[in-house]
Amino acid sequence: MWDSIMTAREASVELGKNPKYVYLLWRRGSDVLLKDSVQMKGSTLLITRQGFEHLKLIANEGSHKLI
Repeated sequence: MWDSIMTAREASVELGKNPKYVYLLWRRGSDVLLKDSVQMKGSTLLITRQGFEHLKLIANEGSHKLI
């Protein structure tokens, strides 16, 4: 699962959201994040490619309020 990763900031920007978007979801314990797809390593928050793709689908649906 952790073979393809990106930073939370990169993922947020690629989703067209505020750079802190994924961080805020993680910090609030949002259930829209794929289980075990986001992890803090040192001072960098990372998200798996699978977790990013999952968020992208939900964000594109537009039917869920993520924050």
